[in-house]
Amino acid sequence: MSEQVEVPPVMVIASIISHADKLKESTCILLESRFGKAELASPLYPFDLSGYYEKEMGAFLSRRWYCFSKLWDASELAEWKYLCGNIENDFLDLKGNRTVNIDPGYLDYGKLVLASFKSAPDKIYMGRGVWAHMCLRYGRGSFTAPDHSFPDFKDGRFNDFMLEARRLYRKMLR
Repeated sequence: MSEQVEVPPVMVIASIISHADKLKESTCILLESRFGKAELASPLYPFDLSGYYEKEMGAFLSRRWYCFSKLWDASELAEWKYLCGNIENDFLDLKGNRTVNIDPGYLDYGKLVLASFKSAPDKIYMGRGVWAHMCLRYGRGSFTAPDHSFPDFKDGRFNDFMLEARRLYRKMLR
């Protein structure tokens, strides 16, 4: 029989997509109340390779990543997704549309995993209607996206930031 190994805690990371930078900042403040101070924030990345959110959230969307100061158990991923869903609901517009999209997840030594309420063949069910989606994997000094990942993950635009986030994670573990 194999023996159970100790699983190191993970760094919580969140992707926030919106048309307004102030909404991203307000969302981050709410996330900090749960996950600790945002230790690292990415530059703004245009959300320009998909029109997925355009009908609901409008055009000219951008994404910013935030990495938080407390380390957590990755098994809490489904809980994080529900927390973020509630925050999204706090920012609905007058028509009931989202103005912000939050994808919580975690970074460990080998991967970036995001939580989703949507199923897909490549996602792993975590319970409570939440799936885990490995969006990036680390190897040979850089992050790469699996074939099933999203276009903006596959084009490499997040690689430098994720490398910086991984260095922060390593520092946090010490």
